[in-house]
Amino acid sequence: MNNLKLLFRAPAALLTLACVLFPSTAPHAAQTLHLLNWEEYLSEAVIERWEAKTGVKIEQVYFDSGDKRDEVLAKPDHLIDIALTERISASRFGQRGLLDQLDEQALPNLKHIPKRWRDSCGVHGIPYLWGTLGIAYRADRLSKAPQSWADLLEPANRDEPHIIMMEDHEDILAGPLLYQQRSINTADTDELKAAFRLLQAQSPAVLTYEYVITSLRSQRYLDKADMALAYSGDQQVLNAVEGIDGEPWRYMVPEEGTLLWVDCLSVPAKGAQKALAYRFLNFLNNPQTAALNSAELGVATTNVAAKALLPEAIRQDPTIYPPEAVLQNSQVYETRPLEATQTRRRIISALINAHDAR
Repeated sequence: MNNLKLLFRAPAALLTLACVLFPSTAPHAAQTLHLLNWEEYLSEAVIERWEAKTGVKIEQVYFDSGDKRDEVLAKPDHLIDIALTERISASRFGQRGLLDQLDEQALPNLKHIPKRWRDSCGVHGIPYLWGTLGIAYRADRLSKAPQSWADLLEPANRDEPHIIMMEDHEDILAGPLLYQQRSINTADTDELKAAFRLLQAQSPAVLTYEYVITSLRSQRYLDKADMALAYSGDQQVLNAVEGIDGEPWRYMVPEEGTLLWVDCLSVPAKGAQKALAYRFLNFLNNPQTAALNSAELGVATTNVAAKALLPEAIRQDPTIYPPEAVLQNSQVYETRPLEATQTRRRIISALINAHDAR
């Protein structure tokens, strides 16, 4: 998937894309905020509350990997008002002058977010949601639940395609590096090559390198996929997509450890609706709004006041709020040399090209 492929929820998707990427085509209409986001990563109930309160529409432009998100943000004429980022991308684009250093005075609800999470996004983003990287699996199709990254990376039935990975040069390497007891931030070429070889050997069992929610929502591989590289919370969307009783999709964190991720929200420096963007970000961090969003998505909130409002069942769900032992056995992304990032990009390109050639 080397060409830009964005996914849209609304029927007017193509018009939305044209208006965002080519502003000269934008029609005159009511105020609209354009949010660059993962699919299924903002509660519909939250959108409805915002639109009822303000009369301002939310149009989402979807990406299915960090690389695709970066392609959009790098375009000089995009009309994105708010972008989902993480610390490395927010810092990189902020240093290039493409993202605002956020005005905390315009965001009074930041008081509900602890310093730990705010530090996780730096000065060019505010914390949104957090979670882990692991394995989503069909409990009704597997005789035994996965325990290790080996279950995903070295499956017993390697010659039968049944696994979904993802096209992300960062996250696809996290599992192999953790399994091989390496740092997910390694810049060592030999360690990256060893992780690549593991992914190459896994490739015959891979159905696609398309993000699992994207793939199954498009009705591809519904009858074949039984495991996927996924984020905490994805299993809830997958069960909704398949509409099967009993919630067969489950999620687990492998015993070797996990990636602890924190997603951020950033404001592009050239945004034409900054006041409105800040108003939306502050609305999103109202504790009642943040609790509703977290509960509907099944993803952990960084807003402590919002967490206190969540039902006990959610606060005690280890797939959403993992126990301290899991957190202690997790790693976070850090900045690394450009050469190491380029090596990672070559790895994912080589995997996809070889897979597509089969």
